[in-house]
Amino acid sequence: MSNPIFSLLASQVLTGENFVKWKSNMNILLINENYHFVLKEDCPPVPPANASKAVSEEYNRWIIANNKTRCYLLAAMNEVLRTKHEGLETARQDYGISTVDVWTPL
Repeated sequence: MSNPIFSLLASQVLTGENFVKWKSNMNILLINENYHFVLKEDCPPVPPANASKAVSEEYNRWIIANNKTRCYLLAAMNEVLRTKHEGLETARQDYGISTVDVWTPL
């Protein structure tokens, strides 16, 4: 039996014209996985070597969530859009997102 959340990735691959439905599905997935915050929050600064455990953990949490978010979003794009966005570093950059409700293709 496959995971129904991950079936969202395959059910609506972004082609450009279907952005509204795709975005809705990706929001459901990212909220379920607790990664939606990387589209709203900036990456914390790289902690110095002597940073507290809490500061290091906050940074690491954001980096891991961003990497997984990018994987989910890129996996749910057609090949042309995936190729266009795969070299960028953050999920927010990938889509020109300044807020969760705004999307501008590169």
